[in-house]
This record gives sequence, structure tokens and C-alpha cells, in this order.
Amino acid sequence: MAARERPLTDRIAALQAGVQRVHARMPAVPVREVVLMRVLSLLGWEFTSGLDRRLRPHGLNDADFRTLMALFSSPDGMAHPSELCHFVTQSRTNMTRISDALVARGLVTRTPSVEDRRRIVMRITAKGEALVRKLLPRLYPILIALFAGFSARDKQTLETTLLRLAAALDAVEARKEA
Repeated sequence: MAARERPLTDRIAALQAGVQRVHARMPAVPVREVVLMRVLSLLGWEFTSGLDRRLRPHGLNDADFRTLMALFSSPDGMAHPSELCHFVTQSRTNMTRISDALVARGLVTRTPSVEDRRRIVMRITAKGEALVRKLLPRLYPILIALFAGFSARDKQTLETTLLRLAAALDAVEARKEA
């Protein structure tokens, strides 16, 4: 059976067993932390893959959609590609590919900045906004189903915990750079 066909919970159980086997050979391995990081990575991959499957019929992938959403959610519907790289977690090269594809479809425009002609401004078009308004509501039922078994308090605790993890990652990265 291919990995994608196996239930996620089965794959996580196999991951946990694998980490335990590594721990048996290398007792210093921080088992809980490794399992948590691997589960977070696996969940992220699954969320992205699922979104890609739902967006593919509309000619988009996760990175394209996140770029559109970053522009859609910005106060004036625009951003510089370098800013989008950070919001969408893409390299400059990939952002160029994404923006080329979105421009070709008429979902965004790309023009020189009025303040600094060396900088590019990307702006979502009316067609891009219409696509976001069409697709976004189709994702709500999936999100609601994913969190149906979580109370409001569970969701708040998860958000708080993930934000603490993000802050810890920032701190680790800052120490590395110092």
C-alpha cells in the first residue's frame, strides 16, 4: 500500500515506532521532541497536499493560492515580491515563477513602484479577487470538519502552543545568527 493510501494515524504510529528504534540505538535522541516535529511536518505536508488537490482543477497550487491570499488580505491589495516571499515562504526564484503564472492568468498585475522604479509592485486584479471569493468559501467545510472535535478552548490552546513554538524557533534562529 502506498504511503498516501495509508491512514495518517497509521503513518504516525509507524513514525513513532521508527523514532523508538532510533532511540534504542541512540539513547540521547529526544524522542518526544522528534515525534512532535515529525508529526508537525507530516501534518503540514498533508494540509498542503490536500489544498493542492482542491486547487488543481482551478489551475492553482498552494503557493499560488497563498500568494493570492497575501495580496487579497493586504490593506491595499498589493505587495512587493520580496514581501510575498516571506508571507508565502517561497524563494525569490519561485516567487518569480508564481507571479509570472498569476500575471499570465490575469489574476495579478506586476508594475514598477511609483516611489522606486527599481522595485516591483504586485497587485491583485478584480479577476483574482473574484477567484479568491469563489474558492475560499469552498474550503470552509473542510476546516470546520478538521476542527469539529475540538472545543473552543482546545483551539485556543493549540493556537497558543503553536505560537509559543514559533517564538521558540525564532529564538533558536536568532541565537544561531548571533
